[in-house]
Amino acid sequence: MRKFVSRPVGYLIVGSIAMIIGLSTGVGIGYFFGGARTSIEVAVEAAPVVNEDKVVSLPAAKTIVKPMPIPVPLEVPGLSPNSEEETWTAIPGSNEDQEISSAAPAPWPELARKIEAERLRRENEDQRQKLLKEIEQVQESLRTKYPERNVDALAEVEDIWPTPEEPATGVEAGDQPEQLARTHIEATVDEDPVVEDPGSRIDRESEVWEENAVSVPDPAGKPMISIVIDDLGLNRRNTVRTIRLPGPLTLAFLTYADDLERQTSSAHAAGHELMVHFPMEPKNPDTDPGPNALREGLSEKEIRRRLTWGLSRFKGYVGINNHMGSAFTGYAKGMAVVMDEVSKRGVLFLDSVTTQRSTGRQAAAQAGVPFVTRDVFLDNEIDARNIGLRLAEVEKVARAKGHAVAIGHPHGATIEALANWLPHLEKAGFVLVPVSMIIKHRRGT
Repeated sequence: MRKFVSRPVGYLIVGSIAMIIGLSTGVGIGYFFGGARTSIEVAVEAAPVVNEDKVVSLPAAKTIVKPMPIPVPLEVPGLSPNSEEETWTAIPGSNEDQEISSAAPAPWPELARKIEAERLRRENEDQRQKLLKEIEQVQESLRTKYPERNVDALAEVEDIWPTPEEPATGVEAGDQPEQLARTHIEATVDEDPVVEDPGSRIDRESEVWEENAVSVPDPAGKPMISIVIDDLGLNRRNTVRTIRLPGPLTLAFLTYADDLERQTSSAHAAGHELMVHFPMEPKNPDTDPGPNALREGLSEKEIRRRLTWGLSRFKGYVGINNHMGSAFTGYAKGMAVVMDEVSKRGVLFLDSVTTQRSTGRQAAAQAGVPFVTRDVFLDNEIDARNIGLRLAEVEKVARAKGHAVAIGHPHGATIEALANWLPHLEKAGFVLVPVSMIIKHRRGT
């Protein structure tokens, strides 16, 4: 019995001693070879992936875990920048990075007064048209009531209508239709509006393009350079940047751009000359020149209607030039109609020469329309090196011919190249002029 009890106890004692010796030996060996590093237990809690956020993996060879970055939303509601459509043409000299709301007031006093005057003019014109309708209504009533009288004559109308105690000096809310009619007739008795038929022409003391031309000093024999920037009005930001360039430049605004009165008023106030950039049909049928473009298949009546629409979009321009038009400008019959309308309005024509088949110059000469043609395109290839080469070509043409007309577009690279090139023209012996000056020089005026 003693042997049975003592043998397991002996095994237990011997086994315990062996275990203690083994553990001590292992700790000693680990301490000797492993150094005094302290082991650290790290617990990492992985968050679920949401909205395709990137997962940052832990470094495999390092025991220290760096904190993960906090994701930042790309857009903050209410703080997103304004789109280009919400900016409008600012005035040179203001902060280039500043965006101006379309509802903001004009940035300098002269333009503010100009815009306000234009607004009042439009209101007066609306009131004038309203009065004319009221006059027609009153006169029609009088014709029925007094068939024996000539109610279209002012004297006869004065006999029929009672004379007020005091002469009317303006349009008040309480004025009667007959008083409004007489007031308007007295105010516009010297006006002689002319309704033109196709092909007719208004007699003028001077051409409209000469009246709207930007005045510049005589070049005194120096070679002249005219820079025309097309396609303005759609990209508001780059239109602003173009207007800020030193001038005078010739700025051509697309007929279908919005807010043209404000944009063109800003450009004119900055000293630039204005043109209507009229869309015309290109050869490529997949290319859209824009709404109300002139096309070969249109009737003469429709061509005139579209021209009337486009040429009434804003005022103060010296002439028109073609937007695209590699197909339509080669259509002699259509271009003859264009030149007839241009001649009636007393403005000039700039042939952008988008095709060597253009009949614009011949049609302008036959209609007696002052015209000039493009010499160099600045940015068929939109990069700084190519634009620099084209500007050098402009200088070469100007020295050879005495003048050069270059056409560019409101690309960022073009604007930047012109900003660096224009200030050095005078030192290089050139004169920067608007298109109208080249035509005056060619005509000897």
